[in-house]
Amino acid sequence: MAEKRYRAGVVGLTGIGANRLEADSGAVLNTPMPGSHVASYAALPHTDLVAVCDLKTELFDQFKERWGDVLPDVRTYTDYREMLEKENLDLLSVVTSDNRHTDIVVDGANAGIKGIACEKPLATTVDDCNRMIAACEANGVPISIDHTRRWWPAYHCARKAIREGAIGGVRRIVAHMGGPRAMLFRNGTHLLDGVCFFAESEPEWVFAELDEGFEDYFSYRGDGGRSPAGDPGGSGYIHFKNGVRALVNASKGQASGFCLEIIGEEGRLDVENTVTLSTGVGRSELLDLPPHMVIGIPAYIEELIGVIENGGELLSPASEAKKVVEIIVGFLKSQERGNVRVDLPLPPGN
Repeated sequence: MAEKRYRAGVVGLTGIGANRLEADSGAVLNTPMPGSHVASYAALPHTDLVAVCDLKTELFDQFKERWGDVLPDVRTYTDYREMLEKENLDLLSVVTSDNRHTDIVVDGANAGIKGIACEKPLATTVDDCNRMIAACEANGVPISIDHTRRWWPAYHCARKAIREGAIGGVRRIVAHMGGPRAMLFRNGTHLLDGVCFFAESEPEWVFAELDEGFEDYFSYRGDGGRSPAGDPGGSGYIHFKNGVRALVNASKGQASGFCLEIIGEEGRLDVENTVTLSTGVGRSELLDLPPHMVIGIPAYIEELIGVIENGGELLSPASEAKKVVEIIVGFLKSQERGNVRVDLPLPPGN
């Protein structure tokens, strides 16, 4: 029997949507991986990219220049609804501006798409997250969110060590991100998702103070993630229902970096691209990472196909991504109310 093939479409052709770069050897086990949604569909053996969509028609010529040699027959659209109607897609990648994911996901789920791969953040309001989740659940459509660090070997190594009792019960998490792209709704979603990944609980309440210059930033006013100027960094505190407490510093004025410190009853894990276990003064060791893993966008598209075919749970479902959006919006509400505690979940209208 022939292997099933999946017809795929991509909405959004800038950056991570359609880049064709040399395979990224990076620092994660030196494992080359495609760096965009188009590149991932082109590389995966059981997916056929048949259509792409963007409002900017000049990007179609750019797409043909980049991909014409390997994807000569891909059709182009300026209206994603027309693409959904005509192309009988199985898979849909949503790679538009942060604040434009919702209608595309909802319409895709209602149009019979079998699985959706959506860029992070899931949305820019909690209400939009709820709309997306409701539409996908009503239609039985799995939706995976591109919080790609959930597929990093270091994250799996650290979570395995925690679950095996290497540091005792998790008590505190300290998260740091700095540099010019330290934006809560952009790279900050990766940092907050990492906190949630290791806390393994629901966020219960937060408080925060945004960076200087964002004192009156009370709701999303970004440009879809292109410029740091419209997206704040900040410092925040998250209390989870299981008692884990997290301190988050994500500010553009800090030294560049991205790391998590996970503190347990009996030890500590420092997680970047590597994992260091400390169990006392002067007692630390670098843990062995898992062997070769598929990482990045191909990992979550392959997993999505596996869930379509066999059922099961996604590693980065919309329900987890919603936690991140709720925390960020909670931070903005805390700023608006004078940096006070904000209880979660937030009521409708946020």
